[in-house]
Amino acid sequence: MRLGGRYRTAALIAALTVVSACHKHTHEDLQLMTTGCSTRGHAKGPQPRLPRAPTLKSGFGGVVGTVADAGGALPHYSVLATTPGNSFRASRASVVADSSGGFVFDGLTPGAYRLLVQPYNHRPDSTDIKISAGQVDTVELRPSFFGCVS
Repeated sequence: MRLGGRYRTAALIAALTVVSACHKHTHEDLQLMTTGCSTRGHAKGPQPRLPRAPTLKSGFGGVVGTVADAGGALPHYSVLATTPGNSFRASRASVVADSSGGFVFDGLTPGAYRLLVQPYNHRPDSTDIKISAGQVDTVELRPSFFGCVS
């Protein structure tokens, strides 16, 4: 049996009333119902924690950083450091974030790099940095949750 016109609208309102009786709606819920997208941080990880700065070898630089979204640390994701450009000969290095979302690059040759992370269900995030010999830079990578329902 198909409901038409007024009956369909009445049935939808009745269903929403029953469902909402036990649930407090938020702006986020309304956005999910109307557009199918959410900006809510869904990771429930620990507080991101910056690792200790590495001891550098002579002539090299380093980076310490965290990977986290609005809900907390995103542990165990790979972070890629690459020199800008699309060359196959471009320098590349990668590390895996620890259980607190922290990561360390401890042997990068001086120059320009792009750090990139692409966690599951998140938009990728990247940042450009310039590495200098004998210095350790600090970065935060903050990918945002996709949150769109298909």
